Amino acid sequence: MKYYLSTDEDDVDLLDKKLVRIGVIGQGKMGLPISAVFLLGGYNVTGMDINAEVVNAINKGEPPIEREPGVKESIREGIQRGTYVCVNTVEEVTKRSDILIIIIPVLLDKFVNPNLNPLRKLIDEIASHIQKGQIIVIESTVPIGTTENIVKNALESKSGLKIGKDIGLGFAPERTSSGQAIDDIRDNYAKIVGGINKRSTDKIGNLYKTINNKGVIKMSSASSAEAVKIFKGTYRDLNMALANEFAKLTEKLRLNVHEIIDAANTEPYSHIHKPGAGVGGHCIPVYPHFLINAATSVGLKTRLAELGREVNLSMPEHVVNRIIKELNSFKKPLKDSKIVVLGLSYRGNVKEHRNSPTIEILKKLKEYDVDVLLSDPLYTEEEIKQIINVEFEKNFMLSLKDADCVVILADHNEYKNLELSFFENHVKKTCIIFDTKNIIKNDGKVEKDKLSLIKIGE
Repeated sequence: MKYYLSTDEDDVDLLDKKLVRIGVIGQGKMGLPISAVFLLGGYNVTGMDINAEVVNAINKGEPPIEREPGVKESIREGIQRGTYVCVNTVEEVTKRSDILIIIIPVLLDKFVNPNLNPLRKLIDEIASHIQKGQIIVIESTVPIGTTENIVKNALESKSGLKIGKDIGLGFAPERTSSGQAIDDIRDNYAKIVGGINKRSTDKIGNLYKTINNKGVIKMSSASSAEAVKIFKGTYRDLNMALANEFAKLTEKLRLNVHEIIDAANTEPYSHIHKPGAGVGGHCIPVYPHFLINAATSVGLKTRLAELGREVNLSMPEHVVNRIIKELNSFKKPLKDSKIVVLGLSYRGNVKEHRNSPTIEILKKLKEYDVDVLLSDPLYTEEEIKQIINVEFEKNFMLSLKDADCVVILADHNEYKNLELSFFENHVKKTCIIFDTKNIIKNDGKVEKDKLSLIKIGE
């Protein structure tokens, strides 16, 4: 049985009986939740990852994913029932699947251009093993035109099969946030689907309808589906850049940016994001470059996207300059101060440091030869040594001893809901608490000359 070659009438029967075999290439923080949702939907799933350690851990029932409700449990149940297995080769996952879902990261090279080499290599391997009737779905965010041009051409030239006739191909971007992935995939957003032709779109859409309670939005093309994710990501980056510009202004005017944004957002046409120390992760800081790259290829210049990146990349330096300024106000030279940084991750409760502003802030502080201590509950000392060479203390309360300045850069649960008075018994008599996430509350129990609470945009 091959799903793609079935008639339209057979789709419903095959899907209802869960006879379609799903392969998910990439078993990371997005691939594992996608596998889990298909398992919850009653399908047989084969996961594939190039990292042998990851594959072994998953097959032992220990998928390397944290703070993602329901994922570990679903994978373990799938292993026990025999409906899930993880493999290490493209050949094996292709052989075991009717539909292949690709969810590997597409990042930037050193010239901030999209690096499609890992995807190209993967597609070449798939083309060596794919058979008539199979479908390939790309969920990784890719530059506009990747599916219709690069992937389609590579598959046809290397497999000898006709895309859209012999093999189905389409793009269906993941629309998830870490920490709520299963809910996002199943319940929170409709699935975007754009096939290489109508038949591909329909077949892929029929599959996703069985696991997505919000249904499917069918796009006119794969390229249009690709543009959805890139437009959204660029919008968010620009929105954050605008918020950061507002924050710099309100600091000069001695106003509270958070109060102003909250009030502005009570109107339905205002959706201003929150300012911060920068924009991290493998999504939002990356996708504007996909847009810039696409525009450049057709002779256009996307000035707003470029300016947004420039503003957000400037924020780590702004944070360091603010630290220096505040220490000076306490007559504390930077080189004689102890700076404690809370949070390596770019986002609360998510173990992801790619493009994290924290890394740039730490690098800039180290240039001043200042005493810096990093704490993050999601990382081990060994992991920190591989990422950046700074002193590390996992327990943030222990890290606070003798601190002259505490910089909060991630809104982990461990830091949320702390009040200013909490720090009084853990730091020096005069200390600056620099809250870049706007999570620390001033409970009014601390004398002004003892602790100073400052925030981005205040």
